[in-house]
Amino acid sequence: MEIQWSLVLFTALSGAGAWLVACAGLDAFKGLAKKTVVPAVVTGIVLIIVGGIASATHLSHVDRIMAVLAHPAPGIFLEAVLLGIDVVVAVAFLVLYRRGASEGVLKGLGVVVAMAAVFSYACGSSYMMSSQLAWNTVALPLGYLGTALAAGTALWYLLCAARREEGAALSFAATETLVGAAAALVTSLAYGLLAGIVGGDSAILFWVGVVVCGGVVPAACGVAGMKKTEGALSLAIVAVVGAFIGAVAYRVLMWTASIALMSLFGVSI
Repeated sequence: MEIQWSLVLFTALSGAGAWLVACAGLDAFKGLAKKTVVPAVVTGIVLIIVGGIASATHLSHVDRIMAVLAHPAPGIFLEAVLLGIDVVVAVAFLVLYRRGASEGVLKGLGVVVAMAAVFSYACGSSYMMSSQLAWNTVALPLGYLGTALAAGTALWYLLCAARREEGAALSFAATETLVGAAAALVTSLAYGLLAGIVGGDSAILFWVGVVVCGGVVPAACGVAGMKKTEGALSLAIVAVVGAFIGAVAYRVLMWTASIALMSLFGVSI
């Protein structure tokens, strides 16, 4: 099946942006990375919006965009609604944080973490359909969630390192990166095994692009960053590059590995 690059970029960028905001919310509650929270939330909002614009280009015409938004249904409409909610929640968090909201209020805004999970999962779940053998598994949206988490946490680590946060903040950002990478590794492996795409024509893209670049590389950077804060910027850059390669490769793999059920019976669809 032809790769839909608009949708690949949408889910990769917006998912990473949502998790970047989530990391900022978590660290704000913990009182860490105070120099990075605001720029991270702004960057996350920009990524979410840019991803949304990329998604809109898939419809190619304004009339089609308006038709989708005017008819509530699963898929694109749900993604658009969740994207809008995520941006609103992120903006609300940003305003309250800059106004010095209390710890209790910031804790209540832990919804930014929940929104990141819901949004990144929903982006993958909209593709689930019984007619596509490689898409007919819950492991598909879980992989969307995991790879977006890896990209978002790695990007958070990069911003913390670039802002020269203190050691505790950098160590915690490295831990978050490790958690994100582990999630990407586990969920992408689960999808590869359940969808049967760990071998054949998809093997190189899966094992090198998704598993190694998207999981092993950022995980190794996270482990190294937890042990020492020196060289955090270099580690974070490598983690971001690996995580984003993995996120894009996972989404590309979904399209290249797609086999329509009817094609097994000699029917072209």
